[in-house]
Amino acid sequence: MFISKKTEKPVQTRSSSFNLIANGTEIAGDVTTTGDLRIDGRITGNVSCTAKLVVGDSGDITGNIHCCSGEISGTVQGQITAKEVLQLNQSALIQGDIEAMRFIVEDGASINGRCTTSRSLALPEHAADIKLISYGKTEAVTD
Repeated sequence: MFISKKTEKPVQTRSSSFNLIANGTEIAGDVTTTGDLRIDGRITGNVSCTAKLVVGDSGDITGNIHCCSGEISGTVQGQITAKEVLQLNQSALIQGDIEAMRFIVEDGASINGRCTTSRSLALPEHAADIKLISYGKTEAVTD
């Protein structure tokens, strides 16, 4: 019932949870999680996952996806950004652009959009705003 401060786990350990949106579940709105996420239902909205995202065969997303890594077997209509690896299984149907550090596409997967690999996705967010100048000095880019 009560948790001792000595046995309480740090917040970061707790964020490695597993979330499931089951077949038959429909969500209209954005979904954000810090844990792993498996989607077998339907989402109309953006999905943001700082861990691994799995879209099952019956999973259907209409919206943009941002994840650390992902495995897609279902349908996605929107842009996909994966900071690490993105795997598209043979039953995947993608309507939108894909940007990932690395991606794997199985025979049979359908993609209607541009695919881009970029190492800069793995860099910290602020690193994209820095450029190198002569003699190794750096300067922030302002837009």
